[in-house]
Amino acid sequence: MRRLLPALACFALLVAPQASAFIYYSEQNMPLNGQDKNGQPVGLAVELLRLMWREMGEPEQPIHFLPWARGWYLLTQQQEAVLFTTAHTKERDPHFLWVCPISHSRVSLVGRKKDAPKVASTEDLAKLQIGVMQADVGEQLLLNRGVSPSNMMSVERMEQVVRQLIMARTDLVAGNEVMLRHQARELGFPNEDFVTVAILEEQDNCFAFNLAADKQQIAHLQQALDKVREGDEYKQLMARYQQFSILPETNPPIPRLE
Repeated sequence: MRRLLPALACFALLVAPQASAFIYYSEQNMPLNGQDKNGQPVGLAVELLRLMWREMGEPEQPIHFLPWARGWYLLTQQQEAVLFTTAHTKERDPHFLWVCPISHSRVSLVGRKKDAPKVASTEDLAKLQIGVMQADVGEQLLLNRGVSPSNMMSVERMEQVVRQLIMARTDLVAGNEVMLRHQARELGFPNEDFVTVAILEEQDNCFAFNLAADKQQIAHLQQALDKVREGDEYKQLMARYQQFSILPETNPPIPRLE
């Protein structure tokens, strides 16, 4: 019996589920990620992550939904942290490790169609109030382009950003345009009520990891994503979410703020 106990202990270690190398953080910001009315994780990025876990033979992991600024802080402080969906910009690139892409998007300045100001350069923003989400790519790109924080009204959630614009508390809002317009529709306002006045950047949306994260595990996730993207389920997934990603055509072309 004494000989059997060590053997049983070793067997238990072999069959016990392995702890995840990562802690997954996200936010309520559909259609990419969020929770439904029952608190269950939903959205394009969530479904894609589940396909990646299945490809790797791993069980589903908990996803913790937080305000974006809180998730961003934890990403910088916790070795195991993963934050999605995160815009992969050149300014952010050296500060994190990445698994890409979840999707591709553009970060824009959006206004009310009836009274949107014309914007041709960053100098035109000096007299405007711009709604942004704390630590979001829209806020960071504006700061990187020299826009003063005094010209920004920063809040925790994208829904609040859009409400500010609807209530005319801001002249423009900055952020992922698909998410901005989706939030507006959820609040009962159609695409036709808004206009894109300028584009800040276009980039991939990704899973971001702390620089001290396990690089081998990250490589496995990237391989799983690459494999999933080759399959039919991925094509079906993207087709289901395509309606949420179609941006209105613009003529003349939208100016780009470098």
